[in-house]
Amino acid sequence: MHFKSLFISLILIISLIGCAGPNTQVCSPAKSLDCSNLTEQWGQSIDKVVTANFPEELGYFKPVVHEANFTNAWVTTGGDINISANLLRRLNAKGRICVISHELAHLKRNHYYSTKGVSVITSALMTVAGAFVPGLGYLDYVVNPAVTNSFGRQFELNADELAVEYIQKVGLNMSDYTEFLYWMKENLNRANDSDEATLFSTHPATQERIDVLMEN
Repeated sequence: MHFKSLFISLILIISLIGCAGPNTQVCSPAKSLDCSNLTEQWGQSIDKVVTANFPEELGYFKPVVHEANFTNAWVTTGGDINISANLLRRLNAKGRICVISHELAHLKRNHYYSTKGVSVITSALMTVAGAFVPGLGYLDYVVNPAVTNSFGRQFELNADELAVEYIQKVGLNMSDYTEFLYWMKENLNRANDSDEATLFSTHPATQERIDVLMEN
């Protein structure tokens, strides 16, 4: 019965992690002209990057624009490349290419699955440990973010490096990418946020990303 309970706990952990993601409303092209224009603009930029790098996959990656009160772009599984309307409205053509290249790099490196895998394994280990040391399993709430986010920060740096290769095939260069990162640092970092990456940061500090690229 004890091992059966552990097995059920692991299944629940995996299920909850698999369902994680931003809770937003998709800006459907059929809803308004603004949503239609934003989705078309995002889709055309995606196609431009894909055509230059993966012409055989043209049509697979889909533009998804979200009505949300945050500024972000992300991928999970499949071919959807997501962005909040808040961010899309602020990007110029070069910025869109840089963001798309970065998100495609995450997909091509399977970072989503890798991060989730690390999270599942960490939770599983903490659950098992909690069965032998009462109360230890509750540390998962502290240990899991620290372990998972340390991998996440490295994935961001790796995605930046690969994204530079992608934008070069579109006709841009590394200086365009670092220029975008500087713009992001000046315009998207919250005023009350430190530019220092901490143990629990999901992403490296923007300046760290710039410094790593410049060193390579």
